[in-house]
Amino acid sequence: MTLSTPTASLAPPLAVSQTAQPTTPAPTPWQRLLRFCAPYWKSFALGGLCILASAYANLWSPKIIRAAVDDLRIGITQEKVTRYALLVVGIAAARGLFLFWQRRILINRSRDIEYDLRNAFYAHLQRQPPAFFHRQRIGDLMSRATNDIGAVRMLIGPAVLYGLNTLFTVALVLPAMLAVNATLTAFALITLPLAAAATKYFGARIHERSEQVQAYFGLVTAKAQENFSGARVIRAFAQEAAEEAAFDAMNRELVRRNLQLVKLSALFRPILDILFGLGPAIALWYGGRLVLRGDLTLGQFVEFNLYLAMLVWPMIALGWVVNLTQRGLASMGRLAKILDEPPAIDDAGATADLPPIEGDIEFRRLTFAYPGPDGQPQPPALRDISLRIPRGTTLAVIGPTGAGKSTLANLIPRLFDAPPGTIVIDGRPIRDYPLQQLRSAIGYAPQESFLFSDTIAANIAFGVEQASPEAIAQAAEQAGLRDDVAHFPKGFETIVGERGITLSGGQKQRTALARALLRNPKILILDDALSAVDTDTEARILGHLRQLMRGRTTILIAHRISTVKDADHIVFLEDGRIVEQGTHAQLLALGGRYAALYERQKLEAELAAL
Repeated sequence: MTLSTPTASLAPPLAVSQTAQPTTPAPTPWQRLLRFCAPYWKSFALGGLCILASAYANLWSPKIIRAAVDDLRIGITQEKVTRYALLVVGIAAARGLFLFWQRRILINRSRDIEYDLRNAFYAHLQRQPPAFFHRQRIGDLMSRATNDIGAVRMLIGPAVLYGLNTLFTVALVLPAMLAVNATLTAFALITLPLAAAATKYFGARIHERSEQVQAYFGLVTAKAQENFSGARVIRAFAQEAAEEAAFDAMNRELVRRNLQLVKLSALFRPILDILFGLGPAIALWYGGRLVLRGDLTLGQFVEFNLYLAMLVWPMIALGWVVNLTQRGLASMGRLAKILDEPPAIDDAGATADLPPIEGDIEFRRLTFAYPGPDGQPQPPALRDISLRIPRGTTLAVIGPTGAGKSTLANLIPRLFDAPPGTIVIDGRPIRDYPLQQLRSAIGYAPQESFLFSDTIAANIAFGVEQASPEAIAQAAEQAGLRDDVAHFPKGFETIVGERGITLSGGQKQRTALARALLRNPKILILDDALSAVDTDTEARILGHLRQLMRGRTTILIAHRISTVKDADHIVFLEDGRIVEQGTHAQLLALGGRYAALYERQKLEAELAAL
């Protein structure tokens, strides 16, 4: 393992200068929604035809009743009554059949699209790097994945269903009304322009308030999620009452915003009812006069009023459709803000069919800075790191807190992206490897162990398909966890609880270590993975690990000298720079920072033994 000589051709860029490329405008919520609907266009077309057929069948009922009224005025017979009754029942049955199929088709497709959208949203989140989740509140993402997607489904299903029903009913009934009497139709629909104006006015405001409600609901969800995750801290600081009061205040604000939306929606519906209710009143007054003058038969008058009644519900439902549409579009806009954010780390530029990774790692004048909240880089976390880790050797990284040790570990599996050309594996830039191939070759035990609310066996086997119970037990043995598991009531089938809450800190770390070992990786990264265990347990685990480290590249990050002293090469990081490096003996002989840390930890151990 050698410290490579810097060359002029390897300047340490903080960011890559790129030529500005013309950008295409982001798709609108409608356009993005149509992309999800496109695979189901045949179902939507068939559902639309069923709505049209239902509306067309319904159109015949007034015609038959008109004929019945005019015919029965001439003379009533049992044959006539039976014939007209059977016709009405037949039309009702046909309409009911088409009504069943339109609902079955369109509502089912809305569920399918909800399924696709939720999967796409989840998959998109899975491709995002850690920096994305540092910027986003988890509770808000959960709100978008549940509440917002549900609102989009209501737009695709009921809103489309009733919207098309209104459209087709108006398109068929209006000509039929004009055929009966054009003047009477004009009087009956005189309030329609006012209804259109009210729909435009209220629709814009419902959309605006829907966005506000959905956004604030995300904040409330985030608050609840943080409190559930931090329940231990809240109890430890006796902040239950304060947090309940804070949540109560947020909940009241959410209720207030919802009530504003409800009041607006509640005002919109009666206004439409009044405007559309005036039509039948005017039709009765003016149509009655036409019947009295003989300009309209009684059958035509009944037919016209039946047509008008057919328009009332679709027109009233229009208000609900507008409400659902505005809510759905507001929610789709919130989802699009996440979906339109491309993953900062992807396989762009990767080469397919590369040979398996062997584990030779080289850092070439690596300088790295985390992006700030405004997108601008912060002060560098690593500065001018040049280092080679030959295949099958162990590198230990030690140094004070904040020196950049974990940053160095996170750059190897590309959890964060280093500048191009600054990290090379097996002679190839790290970005040449597809992410799946790169990360499959790495076993990573992070400093902060995350366990899923599942069994110990499932947590150890995470990321390994069809891991045998014997392999899981062996990995647990190597991580020093086997004896602990033996004392659990259900052994490896013990549920560890949310974030492994039922385990101690050392048990969680050893479970995460077993997870990394089970992968049998070419590159093993242990980021302070034994900090929560005592020195005796650490020594026992390291004894197992020394056998495993042979033949694989290992990066061992620690604060304790006892953890790193047997490594092939040790680097001491401080303020993002390598200030010392060599073997344990060489660094002690140097008498610098490493030696001072060794003496201090040795004294602390002696004092603790007294």
